[in-house]
Amino acid sequence: MKKLFYLFIVLAFVSCNSGNKKTTAEEISTVPAEIVETTINVSGMHCDMCVASIEKGVNELNGIEFVKASLTDSTAFVKFDASKTDLNLIEKAIEKRGYSIKEGQSN
Repeated sequence: MKKLFYLFIVLAFVSCNSGNKKTTAEEISTVPAEIVETTINVSGMHCDMCVASIEKGVNELNGIEFVKASLTDSTAFVKFDASKTDLNLIEKAIEKRGYSIKEGQSN
């Protein structure tokens, strides 16, 4: 009879803990990546330090896959995950560094 009682206790304990499964961040994140590539026309770049500043500012955002600023044509090519950031935040990061966005952006 004692064995049956202990068996019951063990089964109750096991069944109560079976619902305590921990989930990982990968299991929670169900939003698929939406990779977007765009070219932003930037005004106010004058030197290589300007290029580095823009690239650093944009790279600080979540979801940035790639950024390359060009002094030659005053643009910034950005590849990003639209489920984590958006074009508006990228432009604000550039403006925060002291540059302005020109109208007529090409994608």
